[in-house]
Amino acid sequence: MANNLDDYIKDTYTWPRIPEDEIKRLAKNLYGHLKRMGIKMNVQERLEFTNEILDSQAGTCAFAGGEDEFCWNEPKDKDLKYLKLQWGHKIPVSHGKIAQKPDNLILLCARCNNNIQKSRSIKQLIPELEHKLKVLRKLLQNK
Repeated sequence: MANNLDDYIKDTYTWPRIPEDEIKRLAKNLYGHLKRMGIKMNVQERLEFTNEILDSQAGTCAFAGGEDEFCWNEPKDKDLKYLKLQWGHKIPVSHGKIAQKPDNLILLCARCNNNIQKSRSIKQLIPELEHKLKVLRKLLQNK
């Protein structure tokens, strides 16, 4: 029998490689981001751009660092056997023109895009997350 709540919770998962159809979906969704930036790419160029981003991110969420065990899909996609990525931004679009460049685009899992980053830039996230880690460690010590 499990001794504590932690024994009941599976909080990591190893995802298989993203299938080719999913990469094509990402390349198709890239069109809207590029259009807002005033950049034209044909289908093949968008596919190449998407693959370049995926290669630079080790084929997974940008925030995973190549180890996506803490990344998750949205609840509506919970039955997918692969990690469904979304286009995100290093600097959120809400920060203005500086965010409207192709090198600002990254691919994120739903968890990272919707629950961790939200409207914060990566530069803003670092001190926030470091602070939260400090607080979480303190909470564990007081357990």
